[in-house]
Order: sequence, then C-alpha cells, then structure tokens
Amino acid sequence: MAVTTIDDRLAITDLAARHGRWLDGEAGRSEDFFTDDVEVVSPRARLSGLPAVAEFLARARDEHSHHRLTDVLVEVDGDRGRLRANQVVDFFEPGRPPHRTAGLRVTYGVVRTPAGWRIRRSDIELVWMVGELPPGAGPAQVSSLPS
Repeated sequence: MAVTTIDDRLAITDLAARHGRWLDGEAGRSEDFFTDDVEVVSPRARLSGLPAVAEFLARARDEHSHHRLTDVLVEVDGDRGRLRANQVVDFFEPGRPPHRTAGLRVTYGVVRTPAGWRIRRSDIELVWMVGELPPGAGPAQVSSLPS
C-alpha cells in the first residue's frame, strides 16, 4: 500500500473521529467536516447542503451525546473515499445515565478538498435503539439483524 494511501486513510479516520467529538460538544464548525453540497440521510432527518446540516445540528446541540466509532473500514480511490463503521451513541443529561442509546452503521462518502478530506455524503442506518427518538425526528426504521 502506498504511503499516500496510508496517510489518506489516517486522515479520513481522523476526520470521522473529530466529527464524533464535535457532535459531542468539542469546538469546530460544520465546514470543518462537510462539503458545501453535503447530503445526510439518517433516522432523524434527510438534509441537503451545508446550511441545512448546520441548522439541524445547531438545533440538536441541546441534547448531550457521546459517540463511539468502531470497526472502521476506509477505502481510498484518488480524491474520493468511503468510511464504513459501527457507532454507538448515548444521549444523556449531565450526571445521569443515558435516556437513549442507538447502535448505528455509518457510511461517509468523502472527498479531498483544498482544506483536506470532507464528508460529502453521510448515510446513517439505525440498527437498534434503547429509548425513543425525540419528537418530530421522523420514523425510526430499525434494520433487521441477520439470523
């Protein structure tokens, strides 16, 4: 594997890790993670364009979360790539146990930009959940687990 491919894989993995920490409240801006033409498909929303994603995430900041990304697989093809991973997200009030926990499969379509790798498409699949989605979040469609 070429050194540039390894460097790209590390940069994409780092992007996903920083994105999760940003969702959990660390400093950052939407444009640090997403392209202007980003598309997000998740159990809570379908969003198109950076302004729509930034607005949705600003509203969602009222709820505390803790994202854990595991089983990360990264593919790179020139200036495009894909990251697939499992994710567990706890939603909680400070000092209290989670009131909702979700098991997800995430796929990020990423592109190299002059500012570095950015997410162009985010597909988030709900696999399992303990608790309920917030009101107005849209219907939860839980994948069936293989037998």
